[in-house]
Amino acid sequence: MKNAWKKVLCLFAACALSLCFLCGCGGAPQNGTQNDFNPPVSQDAIAQNFRWFMGISAQNPDGDMGDRAPASGSERNAAQKLYNRFADAEAYPSASVTPLSRTEFTLKASDGSTRTSQNVEVRFRFGESGKRVIVGTGYDNPFGTSSDDFIPSVSTGAIESGTSVATLISLIDWCNQNADTLSASLDFDIVFVFFGCSAFNSMGARAYIEKSMEPSERLNTLLMVNIDRMGGERLYLYADEAKTEHETFLRQTASEQGVSVWALPDNMPLIDGMYIDGVYYTHFGMLGDHAPFIEWKIPSAYLFGGYYGGFNLSDLEVKGQPNLGGTNKDTFGNLLASRPSYAEQGSAAAALVLSALQKENFAQVMASSRASAKDYSFWVNPMWAYLIVTGLIIAAGIVLVVIVKRLEKKYPYIPQVKRMKIAVFGMEYETENDEDIFIDVRRSRYPFDEY
Repeated sequence: MKNAWKKVLCLFAACALSLCFLCGCGGAPQNGTQNDFNPPVSQDAIAQNFRWFMGISAQNPDGDMGDRAPASGSERNAAQKLYNRFADAEAYPSASVTPLSRTEFTLKASDGSTRTSQNVEVRFRFGESGKRVIVGTGYDNPFGTSSDDFIPSVSTGAIESGTSVATLISLIDWCNQNADTLSASLDFDIVFVFFGCSAFNSMGARAYIEKSMEPSERLNTLLMVNIDRMGGERLYLYADEAKTEHETFLRQTASEQGVSVWALPDNMPLIDGMYIDGVYYTHFGMLGDHAPFIEWKIPSAYLFGGYYGGFNLSDLEVKGQPNLGGTNKDTFGNLLASRPSYAEQGSAAAALVLSALQKENFAQVMASSRASAKDYSFWVNPMWAYLIVTGLIIAAGIVLVVIVKRLEKKYPYIPQVKRMKIAVFGMEYETENDEDIFIDVRRSRYPFDEY
């Protein structure tokens, strides 16, 4: 009886572990709850900024911003709306906004045409060190049409990326309201960037690094934080495939503030996509506006909401509900129905960022993280793949030659020369063996036929 119970318990444990693996429930949070947490950026502020950016009103319950597809007319309208807000010197006296004409970039569309997009950069200057921290998010929508005309869409990009845009606006408002305090305690600039064409291979982030940043600015960037998809089931933090000092620092800060951040599970599904230096190894943690910064060896962190055990970072389809992100269901009404905690998660992410930036040892830890980062570029060079394949082909050829030589030695080939012999009028063959070919020439049955 005892053995039977042992078998039952073992079977139950095996099933539980299997379900845990299949559902992606790894990567438990390393912090406590947020019950006693008092964030600097309130949920009400994020909800209000979300409504402002999306243009939500009684007449437009899902907003009036269109679909904001990459390089579309509605994306440009959104960029202009953000620029106009932060360019108001009376409302934002401590912020400086880069003209959109200086942040524009071009890209080739799938139809071969050249399209234009733009980033929106808002900078707060604190100290004279020349160092900076970049906090960014995309402001476009992965679902829509890249048209020059304003086209109303059933998808307004609520969770992707209205929630993260609202979080970034709230962070800018907080920095603007507390500029004097930050100026007295920080010795680095805080730069907020709304990236255009984020849903199109992070083109805005790449253009920002390569065209808007000077080489010295890249070297003096302490940290890049990408905020995305607020309102998911869990708040994830990803920094790199290898363990880094800045990720450890951010997780410790989150623990101190009572912010629950999840680590990516070990059984992450891989995506057939191209990553750094052409190496095919990609998962959701690598996809986003932080990825180009990682390629430039800049310490980066990715804060995003979702659920790794579900399809498209969501458990909605498991619950029998339609998925939102990147679909025509991504509207404000559906966001409130299935993701009402978007403002709460955005508030937690904002608290983590602000708390980390204001710690005394922040700049030192970031500099140490960059200096101690391991450089894998030599090992992930595609040249190694070509050399390995070439070496395997050469090795296979050598093995084949050796096998052929051994077979020739074991089974030597002895050529046979055939000799033709003719037997006429029924003559008997002289010798019957395998080396001769005999031709029997006989009289035809018909007298008028030739031989």
